[in-house]
Amino acid sequence: MTSNHLLLYRLAELMLENEQHNLPVDALFEDEQIGDFVKSIQIDSPYQQMLFEGVLTETVRDEKLYVSFTVEGYFHYVLGEVIYNRTEGRNPQELKDIVDLNKLNGVKEGIEQCLIRDVNLKQFERLFCLIDFGGGITKYCSVPFAHGLLHADNIQNEFNKTNHSLNIEYLIESLLENPTENDFNVLLDSIIYLEQSQKNKCLLYLFNILCNLNKYGNIDFIKIAIKGIPYLEQENKLEILNNIEFEIDKFTNNEEYPEIIFEIGTKWLLSAKYDKAIALIEKSKSIFESRAGNFDNKIEKIYSNLGAAYWYLGNIDMTQYYFQLSYEKCIQIYGIQHKNTSGSLQNLALVNVLKEQYEESILIFKKSLDLSLKEEGFNHPNTARIYSNLGSAYLKVGNINLAYDLFQKALSIDLKVLHQFHPNLALDFDDIGDVLFEKGDKIEALNHYKKSKSIFIQNHGNNYPHVKLLEEKINKL
Repeated sequence: MTSNHLLLYRLAELMLENEQHNLPVDALFEDEQIGDFVKSIQIDSPYQQMLFEGVLTETVRDEKLYVSFTVEGYFHYVLGEVIYNRTEGRNPQELKDIVDLNKLNGVKEGIEQCLIRDVNLKQFERLFCLIDFGGGITKYCSVPFAHGLLHADNIQNEFNKTNHSLNIEYLIESLLENPTENDFNVLLDSIIYLEQSQKNKCLLYLFNILCNLNKYGNIDFIKIAIKGIPYLEQENKLEILNNIEFEIDKFTNNEEYPEIIFEIGTKWLLSAKYDKAIALIEKSKSIFESRAGNFDNKIEKIYSNLGAAYWYLGNIDMTQYYFQLSYEKCIQIYGIQHKNTSGSLQNLALVNVLKEQYEESILIFKKSLDLSLKEEGFNHPNTARIYSNLGSAYLKVGNINLAYDLFQKALSIDLKVLHQFHPNLALDFDDIGDVLFEKGDKIEALNHYKKSKSIFIQNHGNNYPHVKLLEEKINKL
């Protein structure tokens, strides 16, 4: 252990023992391990270095000098190491006692870091015990379990199954052997963490395992299965949706029932089953409207998805009707400058493109792009879609080179942040194929159309309208 590490480790240890995040500096002078570091005023001493580099901060309160960690995340990491070393190989109850009894701010996050150390070493016994304990500690089990999935043998070996026991199948089977609500909550939160961290390879493998589990009599499993549908091939998607529909009406009295009905309808929409999608989305709308409370945000999403369903059915009047209702609801809920309002406005702009009102649509897309770059940044799927939509409008007015640049930006973002079979990539390849066709590069256009078609089929099946459109383009070439 280096001097700097020893200093930080000992400070975290004392903070845990004293249950306080700020330590009085003069009380550290007599500490056998770090007293000399703290006393020293030499610029190259560990204590002075950590202050200079901003790792530690000194503050004055009540005429006393205190020291604390500057960055909470770094403190949690070091505290996790302290807790791990103190409790390694001992009863998991000791970790729970630390959470329940120690008043130090950040101790729960320290437990989380301790558990991450466990699972990175493929030690899951304490994690599973804490999940079974339930209570507030389960909140700090999700990220460690997600790390366990990421470090499983079949993820580390590029999907190749190994003879090691700690592969993803084993972890899921162990977690859900006798599943409780705690187990499903941890699994769902782990999936959300992996999505936010854009660990698409792991999610792709994980959901293909989950889809083979027959636990559809549990509403918590149904919620997880619905989240996984975009990661599955078309055949598996339809099987999962049919399984869910067969079981879901057992839960009509559940508070989440209309939301789940809406999600099922949305997934049927993405699978090109538009009549089923509209029926389920309308059903969820009726339930929400019959309940007491404010469900405006749910109704806005319903309007948006009904507009999308009618879009694919080719009913432009109904598309515009529902997109307009969605836009008005967004203004009411979020205000004119919100990213959700911008998204609904984009939908209206797409209708303008269909109606050949290109200049108006370009102005709207530019406003949406400015807001998305500000709120979500460059490397975000929403930003990519705006680049794509803006490129389509410029292509319609004949600005081929600018359209090509915008489509390439969309593709570069999606390749970074989405998994390799995501339907947005199919849109990108189709868009670039259109530009290449206009430029006269028919061989490359054909290659892009074939890539696009393959991804769409994998996501939505052979009957998806965009697949038919691509077949026409390919046959023409």
